[in-house]
Amino acid sequence: MKYKLTLLLAFFAMASFAQSQLQVLKKPQWNTVSASDSRYGTRLNLADDNVAMIVNVPKADFAVVTIDNKLQQKWMVTLEGFPMAMGKFKGNILVVAATDHSDSKSFTNTFIGYLIEEKTGKVITKKNIYNGTSDYMEEPQFFFAKDGSYFKMTVRLTAMKKKSRVNSTLLPLVTYLSNLGTDKDFATTVDYNLIDFDSQLEQAQKTTPIMPVGETWDAYCAEDGTLLLLTRDSKLAQCNLAFYTSGKREPLKTITVPVDFYKKTRGGNVQFASSETPLVYYFSLVYQNANQDASLLVAKIDFRDNTTTIEKEIMDKAHTKELIKSFVVVNKKFDDIYFSSAYLDVKSIKEYGNQVLVAISPNYTVSYQRSSYNADESVLLNVYDQKLKQQYHQFIPRYYGSLKGEGSQIAFSLKGDLLRMVANQKRGLGAVTTRYAEMDMKSGKILKLIELPKDDIRNQYYADTEAMWWQDSSFTLPFVERKGWFSDKVDMQFLQLSY
Repeated sequence: MKYKLTLLLAFFAMASFAQSQLQVLKKPQWNTVSASDSRYGTRLNLADDNVAMIVNVPKADFAVVTIDNKLQQKWMVTLEGFPMAMGKFKGNILVVAATDHSDSKSFTNTFIGYLIEEKTGKVITKKNIYNGTSDYMEEPQFFFAKDGSYFKMTVRLTAMKKKSRVNSTLLPLVTYLSNLGTDKDFATTVDYNLIDFDSQLEQAQKTTPIMPVGETWDAYCAEDGTLLLLTRDSKLAQCNLAFYTSGKREPLKTITVPVDFYKKTRGGNVQFASSETPLVYYFSLVYQNANQDASLLVAKIDFRDNTTTIEKEIMDKAHTKELIKSFVVVNKKFDDIYFSSAYLDVKSIKEYGNQVLVAISPNYTVSYQRSSYNADESVLLNVYDQKLKQQYHQFIPRYYGSLKGEGSQIAFSLKGDLLRMVANQKRGLGAVTTRYAEMDMKSGKILKLIELPKDDIRNQYYADTEAMWWQDSSFTLPFVERKGWFSDKVDMQFLQLSY
């Protein structure tokens, strides 16, 4: 009797941690894209818990579909071209597409804008918004305001000829050897422009910003439309963050942040965030410092008074070992902390009220026999106050493998003081599970860490954490098939769960 009671209590304990399945969509009429040149997301939040998604359908280049909170299709419109970006613009949905795309030459440098009515799916405007060179690679970025008040794009013209780029999924060694000599050409900037568009998708303003000193740069557009350019200079051991107002070539202000780069290294990916306070911004990156140790830099820039707050953390082996030891296990099934000090990269930075969250994770390539895959280890959460004084560390344990990083991002949603997170986990040969965590944002205590039920979802499908959406009482996950050798169009399924 005592044994049965123990089992019963264990069952109720497990049930209290489980998420209830609300809806499942096994066979939608469309699939999705998993191409190396897809960028800037495929999902857009709309009113009434509806979302718009970029999808693939038969006999069309691609389509935009809207789905309600019951996973029911509201409308769908087919479009031409290769989808590049989607956002809100002037009360409508704006989709940007390249006119064509190929594995050997990437996307074309000619872009079409489709302005779509949100409620009906009617195409209001179709217009060629940019004509670039056909001979050289261009690197575009697209920026949308969350409220739809602006749409901007930046275009960087490189010195790399299109014919020099090889993208062979069947012969990765050929790809590597062919691209080896082109990295310098791709990094070389011949021209750089910022373009502002009006409500008719006309180029209202085109500006060539005068860059601050630096060897490379990263662009970020704030919610108010302000353009920020961050340059990195290993020779001068600094980063320069420049603030540009609309239509001005010269930066209104430039603030220098000292960074002790090791020799010619300039660090990994830079992540930016805006503050709720106007003219205050954050950026973060991991770099190799003068002692050749991995170092995390978090900077807060206040353009109101030109002040800078900097926090650095040496992420060497001894320190990461201490961090791992401090991890408090919540669920014994998920105590697997993989976190090497090498190959660290910043995944995201975000201001939540009076706290700042920075997520970092090791990322590297694993070669096995004649193939290779991208590995992402556990995610370290660093939480700071407004003065960047560190409040605590916390881990989300995981080990995930993918072809090119698809499904490797962790999804966040804050409601009150409760931070919810979703991340993929590798299981066995080819199978993927999905972990769900809840954390008290104030204290950093993990309240829940479970594996999501996906009995109706295929084992090898991964959760598209960048395309998922959060509702008031539930969340919806698109599960995507692994990319095949011969096609970028892959199947998907949907699962909606309660909190």
